[in-house]
Amino acid sequence: MQVTDVIAIVMAVLVAVLAGAVVSMLVSLRSTLRVLHRSVDALREETLPLVDELRAAVDSTVDNVDRVDRLITAAEGIEAHVDSASRLAYRTIANPVVKTMAFGSGVKRSAQRLRGKAPKTEIDAARERSRRRRARNVS
Repeated sequence: MQVTDVIAIVMAVLVAVLAGAVVSMLVSLRSTLRVLHRSVDALREETLPLVDELRAAVDSTVDNVDRVDRLITAAEGIEAHVDSASRLAYRTIANPVVKTMAFGSGVKRSAQRLRGKAPKTEIDAARERSRRRRARNVS
């Protein structure tokens, strides 16, 4: 045997060993792919119902948000009506009440003058209240 024959035999053995390693790796890869395929199928079976439930929950949430939006819009409209009604009531009632109070004050002063008593001014009334407070604080 010559050196070239020995090299050819060594190369043939080396190629056979490498081919065996490649076949072994391919078999291992095939079994791994089967396991991966089963895992993906199991994951799909578990997640599809969850995705359906999630979709239903999102739809329900969207409906609820729309309902809350309509309620808020209605409440804003009611608030505007109440606000305008209260302003109208204030304008309607305030002026006659002030006029009635002024009329009552005028009648009181006129009655005091007719009885011969001088009506107290606001300054006199404030002084009298101040004196009474001081007298209470001293005793």
